[in-house]
Amino acid sequence: MLGTTHALFAILFGSIYIQYFGITDSFLLQILFAALLLLGAMLPDLDSENATISKQHPTASKLVRAVSMHRGIMHSIIIPVTIYLISFYLIPKFVDIPHVLTYGLLLGYVSHLAADALTIGGLELFHPISKFKIRGFVKTGGKLELLIASLIVVYLLVF
Repeated sequence: MLGTTHALFAILFGSIYIQYFGITDSFLLQILFAALLLLGAMLPDLDSENATISKQHPTASKLVRAVSMHRGIMHSIIIPVTIYLISFYLIPKFVDIPHVLTYGLLLGYVSHLAADALTIGGLELFHPISKFKIRGFVKTGGKLELLIASLIVVYLLVF
């Protein structure tokens, strides 16, 4: 999927989260939630040299690409599970950070994986443990992706 579609998927996931679980009244936390939501949606593509996030952060991208091919470990469930474990069990021992911020980052990340699972290229959700690949039928940058992105925009505007 293209970066804009990933951002729309993240906003969709974030809006559903807010609809069902609410969010703090703090405007600053709302802004940070949104920022982390979008960051999470872009992070998996650090393993792609052509991604916008990789162009903005070339050093981080080179480090990631040194250990992972595109749609390798960055596109597996291992990274969000690791983020979850660190955020909920390690970081709280040192710093008091509201969980809603971690939820934003995780929702964005998982939304990216969900969107890429719809593509023809698919993803190995349990890479490197398993080669099992989840594939969809959407061509990256194709008409169906544009239709999906448009439907997400309509949903966000209507609901």
